[in-house]
Amino acid sequence: MKNPYLYVYCISRDTPSLHKLRLQGVESEPVFFLPHGALVAEHQGYSIGPQGYSIGALPPMLAVALSKLPWKVASLSKQVKEPGWVAKRVREHEYVVEEVMRNQAILPVKFLTLFKSEKSLLNTLNPHLPELDHYLEYIQDKEEWSLKVYCDESRAVSHLLETDARLKEMNRQTFKTPGERYLHKKRLQEMADEGLSNTISRIIQDIYEAINSLSVEGMTLKVHEKKVTQRAEDMLLNGAFLVSKLMLESFREMVEELKEGYRPWGLLFELAGPWPPYNFCPSLEKIPDEVNA
Repeated sequence: MKNPYLYVYCISRDTPSLHKLRLQGVESEPVFFLPHGALVAEHQGYSIGPQGYSIGALPPMLAVALSKLPWKVASLSKQVKEPGWVAKRVREHEYVVEEVMRNQAILPVKFLTLFKSEKSLLNTLNPHLPELDHYLEYIQDKEEWSLKVYCDESRAVSHLLETDARLKEMNRQTFKTPGERYLHKKRLQEMADEGLSNTISRIIQDIYEAINSLSVEGMTLKVHEKKVTQRAEDMLLNGAFLVSKLMLESFREMVEELKEGYRPWGLLFELAGPWPPYNFCPSLEKIPDEVNA
């Protein structure tokens, strides 16, 4: 295999257990772990002599999860435009990331991050060593979880008409002529839509704040349309939360409590995780995708 690209999955602490993993990654190529300890040691002021590190205890060691891929830039540029090809490789990428995450705290790297050589990779990571070291220390006792909240609008409207005193009274009124009934129904629908929008917005804000109070960090992500979610209900919240493992039980109990409390409003909760912490990684903007280099 001549001049293969180095495909990067993630970065973690370098431990003996990590090197015992036997994983197949993108294109079913084996995954190996490139030690990055010498650069860490140099950055932290350790000197290296014939017997190894001569000052103090060993510094934290890093390892980069890699595969060697014999891709050609010309063919790859065409393949990345094929949804089926991309979907399969994304699954292979995520499999490796999640398996390493079971063993170590990780910094996941974006899909299709490629380097031409080990030297290029290590030189690129070198300026980010303090940030990487701090991040892996910070993330080791935390997990990323996602919470999506959907709304069955018909159930929400029905509940509003049952619980809002003014709307409830209007809904009981009767009229003799079809014209009066039509105008009244139209006015009732307009008031219900406005009331529902305001009420649901407040409820979603309350849900986010309650969940976020039990997380270390939280953020709202893009709310997707039905054509993306492939669901009949509207997505109202798409949140990501970084949760301490010590607080995870309380976090999940809070989600269940909110789920039951807002069931009459037609709200459906979808909690999933733990995920690789993509949403809470340092940006490392200088790490390039070298496929076009």
